[in-house]
Amino acid sequence: MKLALIIIILLITLYLLTSYIIFIFISRKFNNYPLASKLANINELLKPYKKEIDKGTKWVNNKDKEDIYIKSFDNLKLHGLLIKKSNPKGIFLEVHGYRSTPNRDLYPSCYNYYNMGYSILLIDQRCSGNSEGKYLTFGINESKDIISWIEYINKKYPNIPIILAGISMGASTVCFSVELLNSNMNVKAVLVDSGFISAYNEIKYCLKHYFKIPAFLFIDMINIWCKLIAKYDLKKKNVIDSLNTKSIPLLLVHGEDDDFVPTNNSIDIYNSYKGDIKELVLFPNAQHGMSYLVDSKKYVNSIKDILKRIDNL
Repeated sequence: MKLALIIIILLITLYLLTSYIIFIFISRKFNNYPLASKLANINELLKPYKKEIDKGTKWVNNKDKEDIYIKSFDNLKLHGLLIKKSNPKGIFLEVHGYRSTPNRDLYPSCYNYYNMGYSILLIDQRCSGNSEGKYLTFGINESKDIISWIEYINKKYPNIPIILAGISMGASTVCFSVELLNSNMNVKAVLVDSGFISAYNEIKYCLKHYFKIPAFLFIDMINIWCKLIAKYDLKKKNVIDSLNTKSIPLLLVHGEDDDFVPTNNSIDIYNSYKGDIKELVLFPNAQHGMSYLVDSKKYVNSIKDILKRIDNL
């Protein structure tokens, strides 16, 4: 009986320790690429698109840019990089993905939006780049940071139209922020590239798919650590519910070969969205976050089309 009790205590301890280590790994800031990206061999996948990536990076590096800092709702110092266009039609507020940075996720496509007549604000999400933060929260608290950035834009550039654009976790972040918008914030559209519906379900999927861990055993304990230590709840937000609090023009793009955030996330968002203007554009042979690189012309034209529909209202 005593031995059985010891074994039970050891198993519980191992369970709690394992779930805590997973929580730390997924939530804390690390100065490296996500392990999932390494497992997916992203660097090899990007090699054919080096010319396009270098073109966009060179363009951004050669432009005059302004570093901007704001305070978050919980007093973190957040960083953004503004590329200003003379007499802009509006401003693209662009949001990178999980444990990434604008130069990795966003630089390749920036010049297109500038050439369309827009200024560009590239932000570092909390716990990323030059923004402060101990824990990233899969869009939960980051969505509140988007509101802080929108308020900054509204104050600095009154009445300027804002286009929210995000990729991967950044896409879900901007979707979560929609329910926090008010009619005076001048947000005209949301562009969603490879976003997940639910942080809770996305983590379950990655644990099972990439790490071969029985996610159903650990996910709820991981979420308890999230709530106890980092003060966020993986179940708190759902993209479908957040978007359907408003009617805002929505463009969804997704690679058909995405095995990090499966394509059915965008398909389900599209089918569930009740807004008047919505488009879903899928990219054959594109893996996670690579739709622009696979077919930049189609990608840019899909954005032009949704913006044209807004202008014609």
